[in-house]
Amino acid sequence: MRTLAISTASPALSLALFDGDRLLAHDHRIIGRGHAEALLPAIIALMGDTRADRIIVDNGPGSFTGIRIGIAAARALGFAWGVPVTGCEGGSLVAARAFALRSDVAGVTIFLDAGRGQVLHQRIARDFTASPITTIAPDAVIAAVVAAPGEATAGPLSPAGHIHDGQPDTAFALHLPLPARSLSPTALYVRPPDAILPL
Repeated sequence: MRTLAISTASPALSLALFDGDRLLAHDHRIIGRGHAEALLPAIIALMGDTRADRIIVDNGPGSFTGIRIGIAAARALGFAWGVPVTGCEGGSLVAARAFALRSDVAGVTIFLDAGRGQVLHQRIARDFTASPITTIAPDAVIAAVVAAPGEATAGPLSPAGHIHDGQPDTAFALHLPLPARSLSPTALYVRPPDAILPL
């Protein structure tokens, strides 16, 4: 069974193609903006003439536009290919990479950029049970680390001593337990959108 994993919710554009549990192809790059223009050419380059039997997409949290781009593309491909589309959380992808790099940690605290001068903060255990996602001020990051002694940290806004500073990476999508990669492909927003339509 071939699985295509897509993440566009962060500054990274991350794609992975698996055959069973084996990683066949991987494209992970930090592009910042421009996911809408870069995603489909990247999928074509990654997939060639093949199709996936299922698709996993990063539901966020992250960039409002980036989340929507990834989910819309995954749903469109799923419809065109007649295959199921499921979701996962970006923080879980960051944690999966951390757990793959360090087998000695029982939990990881994730720090991701929330925009507007805020930091997304979440604790994820090795079994992928997770605390609610919260936003904190950058100066509260050290206090959050002190409050979880013995845990590792990961993500681009992690303080010194972190495992890795990467964005969500789809190469680790199949490291997630089945329930964590079988969510509905629905956007996970931590705060309301910046733009509000007048009534």
